[in-house]
This record gives sequence, structure tokens and C-alpha cells, in this order.
Amino acid sequence: MSNFFDIIYNIIAPIFLVAGISVVVDRVLAPDPRPISRLAIYLFTPFLVLNSLASSDLQAGETGRLALLAVAVSLGMTVIAWIVARAAGFDRRLESAFLLTAVLINAGNFGLALNRFAFGAEGEARALVFFVVTVVISNSFGVFLASRGSTSTRQAFLNVFKIPLPYAAAIGLILNLTDTELPVPIARSTALLAQASVPTMLTVLGIQLSRTSLRGRIGPVLLASGLRLIVAPLLAVPLALALGLSGLTRDVAIVQSAMPVAVVSGVLATEFGSDADFVTATILVSTLLSIVTLGILLALLGVG
Repeated sequence: MSNFFDIIYNIIAPIFLVAGISVVVDRVLAPDPRPISRLAIYLFTPFLVLNSLASSDLQAGETGRLALLAVAVSLGMTVIAWIVARAAGFDRRLESAFLLTAVLINAGNFGLALNRFAFGAEGEARALVFFVVTVVISNSFGVFLASRGSTSTRQAFLNVFKIPLPYAAAIGLILNLTDTELPVPIARSTALLAQASVPTMLTVLGIQLSRTSLRGRIGPVLLASGLRLIVAPLLAVPLALALGLSGLTRDVAIVQSAMPVAVVSGVLATEFGSDADFVTATILVSTLLSIVTLGILLALLGVG
């Protein structure tokens, strides 16, 4: 029980404090969140991925299986969410936002901290691999989903190539595989820009939460939250077994799959004209509900 409350106090509370401060700023200054979201998408997050990949020291086989699981969970959740959305009769814009919330995982500012607390430095290193893959998915397939609700499929596909993150991921991977170190000034600049990614996304989240209403959307929001928090980790269990993951690596993969909706989904929804109100409401509800679902999951895995 003490471990459960430690998770709330040490991991969840700081996230909500930053978002809460941003809510106050929004009420006082009413800033436009779109320029801030553009900084997150086009500047800070690409450097976060480049820096993470370039400095990763996990073995290739383990890294590959973790990455494959992250992709498999995302694809599986896409199919499941699409079936649910069609059965529920959602229109194209809401359907795209619904898929966005089911697929994009808060494996970074939430997941990395949680895995560090639960499993130590080795758990955090494995969580980082999962996170990098989900960030690439968020800034490629996520861009497509966010754009799809307000533009043509062709334009949504083209928007993927406007995002610098996949190129940053490729550079980071090349640096890692060739064991190349960046010059000190560039390495330090990259690290500084990477550190700005999470607080920037949380700032956008706070502004969006300040303007969010659950009125008339609670049913779809709870449905999306259930897919993200319950169905996704259940899907990850057999996938982890099929890929031969065991022990710490398996536990981290399952926990990362159970994360709430990614903050970046709200950023993308704002940037590309998706249903940002629905996405932000689902971020809020899924994050609150994850206090219980993640606590139960960690207990089942024998943590604490």
C-alpha cells in the first residue's frame, strides 16, 4: 500500500503540478497553445529521440524485440480501436481522434519515471527503448491519424514527412551503431533541447486541460481510456511471450503498454486539426484512472 502512494506522490503528482501551473497561466494570460505545440513537434522532441538513441547501450537483440513489441501493440490497438469506433458509429473526425488516443502511449514523461521507480536503472533503460519507438510512431502514424480527421488521406500521409523526428531517429541510430560521439558543444546542445521536450508537452497539456469539457463526451472518453489502460496491457502479455521476452524486460514492456494516453496526442491534435477537446479529455481521464490500473498492475507483477 505504501508503494502505491509513493507512486502517486513521486511520479504522478509532479506531472499534475506542472500541468496545473499551466492551467493557471492559461486562465491569466490565455496563450495560444499552437506555437508551443509546434516547438514540441519540430524542435524539442526530435532532439530527445536523437539524444536517447545515440546514448542507448542495450544489446541489439533485446532492443529489437522490445521495439517489435511496441510496434505490434500499436498495430493491434489500431485494429481494435478501429473496430470499436466503427461499431460505435463515430464520424471520421472523432474516429481519428479515438484511434489517436488508443494508439499513442505516454511512455516518456510518465512511463520512464514509473519504470525507474518500479524497476530501477535497468528498468528505465528498457523503458527508454520502448519510449523511443512509441515516439517515432507518434510522430509518424500519429501525425497521419491526427491529420486524417481534418484533411484528405493523401495530405495526411504527406504530413508525416514534414515531421523531423523520423530523420532524428535515423541519425541517432547511426551514431549508436557506429559508436560515434558528437562534438561536446553539439552533444550538450542536443541534451539541453531534449530536456525541454517533456515540460513543453506538459505545458500544452495544461493549457488544453484548462479549456476541456467532458460534457456529452464521457461515454467515448471512458471507452478510449478503457482500451488504453486495460486492453493494451492484456494484448502485450501474449505478444511478449511470443517474442520470447521474460523477466524484467517482459515486465517493463507490459507496464509501458499500460500507460495512459500520450500527452503528445493532444499536441498533434492541436497542430493538425483533429478533435483536440476529445483527445485532451481522454488524456485527463486516462491519466487519473491509471493511478488505480497501474497500481494494480505493478502489484500483480510483484513490485514493491
